[in-house]
Amino acid sequence: MKNASVWHRLPLPDGEVPVLLTRRARRSIGIKVQGGVVELIAAPGVSQQRLHQVLQQRYDWIVGHVLRQRGHLEAGEDLSRLTLLGEPLALRLTGGARKTARREGGELLVSGVADGDRDAIRAVLGKFLKREAATLFPGRLALLAAHCRRKPGSLQLSSARTRWGSCSADGRIRLNWRLMQAPLAVVDYVIAHELAHLEHMNHSPAFWAETERLCPGWRDARRWLRQHGGALFVFD
Repeated sequence: MKNASVWHRLPLPDGEVPVLLTRRARRSIGIKVQGGVVELIAAPGVSQQRLHQVLQQRYDWIVGHVLRQRGHLEAGEDLSRLTLLGEPLALRLTGGARKTARREGGELLVSGVADGDRDAIRAVLGKFLKREAATLFPGRLALLAAHCRRKPGSLQLSSARTRWGSCSADGRIRLNWRLMQAPLAVVDYVIAHELAHLEHMNHSPAFWAETERLCPGWRDARRWLRQHGGALFVFD
């Protein structure tokens, strides 16, 4: 990244990532994501406005690559275990034809996957996490929503790479299934965050006061996401 300098800081679900700007003669604007760092490559004459426009247009693509790289680095591509609600489960391949996974004590038994087939293992683990999320999230949402004046609408699982959750104006809640890897307190914080948007569709002091009311430990949970959230994106 010769001649690169920090030009911008891009917000991510778990913090920020520096965007480096390299100026050199070329016809188009290039984007590289390497080691969890973004590099924009543009000719000297390209305006700041145009650079910000391109960054916004490619935001989802950039964040997805950054989080995947961060997740792979933090997790070390260790597919010998899976973290479920903050607790590690050792993986054990059991043979069989059907690709599935089930928990048995402190192990996760994975069938239908050949030893060494990392893509297949990752896919099975992703499906397992989605299934677990579909079971857990509705109950946690109902528990916290019981303390809300306005009740949420439907709940959907999200595969977003830039958000842990969202709340629409009509009260629909979306929660990222990858949160199943985080401690339960972190799951509850994200739910409380989205429920607080039922009253305040912003991040004003009133919004954070509502988040505090629903989840007094939200600061620790948010800190955990900023420190470890990237590793949750190892699964697609």
